[in-house]
Amino acid sequence: MDSITYAPLDSSPVTFSAEQVQRIADLAAALTPITEIAALIDADEDKLRMAITDKQSPLRQVYIKAKAETALAYRKRELELSQMGSPLAVQQVNIFLRDMAADEDL
Repeated sequence: MDSITYAPLDSSPVTFSAEQVQRIADLAAALTPITEIAALIDADEDKLRMAITDKQSPLRQVYIKAKAETALAYRKRELELSQMGSPLAVQQVNIFLRDMAADEDL
């Protein structure tokens, strides 16, 4: 991955090295909270949080994609378990469907 420079309108730019960007992706895939990611990569928590919450930030795309890939793997496993008859998995799949429908209505 390449380095990413995030330049918010109201403060100075911050650059995340290619190594940090890859680590952010790996940690997001492991469902690590932003506070802990900042600590683990030695980054300013507020700047990292701003970069991840800004919808125009390329770092947000890295973070969201990694997190979404893990969530997708989890949903696929729940679907498999529901097809095998797991009542808890069936309930979880229904929650996934409800969440999906709610997201479509936004």
